Amino acid sequence: MNTLKKFITAVSISLLSFTFTASATPIDMWDWEVDSAFTLFSAGVIGSDDNHFWDDPSKISWGDASSSLTLGGDDGHFDGENLANGASALTATLTHHNFIIFSGDLLTSATLSTKLQIAPAGFPLAGFIPPLLFNIVFKETSNGATCSYGVDLEDFPEGLHCEDDIFVIDTFGTGIDFNPFTNTFNQKFGLMGYTYNIELAIDSLAELADDVCARVGGGDPGCIGITTHEQQMNSFDVNMTITLVPEPSTILLMSLALFGIVASMRNKHI
Repeated sequence: MNTLKKFITAVSISLLSFTFTASATPIDMWDWEVDSAFTLFSAGVIGSDDNHFWDDPSKISWGDASSSLTLGGDDGHFDGENLANGASALTATLTHHNFIIFSGDLLTSATLSTKLQIAPAGFPLAGFIPPLLFNIVFKETSNGATCSYGVDLEDFPEGLHCEDDIFVIDTFGTGIDFNPFTNTFNQKFGLMGYTYNIELAIDSLAELADDVCARVGGGDPGCIGITTHEQQMNSFDVNMTITLVPEPSTILLMSLALFGIVASMRNKHI
């Protein structure tokens, strides 16, 4: 049994050593870059200003070119250095010129793809953390359709026109979670014994009404997205915040428990 006690003690010391080593110093400053582009869009739509990573356009226009979707930055590229934990950084700006189309092709759908890469400040961006990839699926809706939007159509005999267009955020398979309390997307990752959270806040992002979601082809109830108003230039900023996730040290608790077993064995003279 002495061998057993020695083994448990050795494991306990090893676990404690790992705990204190892993707890050396959390990362508090980050370098980052974001690349976005329209990787898919309907026929007849014109693309321009290709993003260097995706090799796809950062601007698309349609109809008589009065309507368009444009990404800010350097053709959809944003980057920054020394972003402190808890601080916010602008990672994208999406502008929708939502005007009535009198001639030409219509935009029926488009997919905006984004790659987010981060690393501890001063280190190469590639190689530390796998890039975060996600899509925004855009659906151009028919302005002539009639829909209720949660109101009683008996109060509006002429019906209500679906003028707003819809952006639905599709993060299936990316590991990103939506927080309905803050209306933000979040993804956790581990690095050097610590857990961090990336929060993405998009202007006006929210859970959309079911009848709005239904207007997007195959849109599921409770979809997450934004809407843009007709006859306006609509701009939406995407801001990123990285934070250290506080969590109890499970390893430390395990180590203390094992030391308790050893102490109990000694008291019982096992």
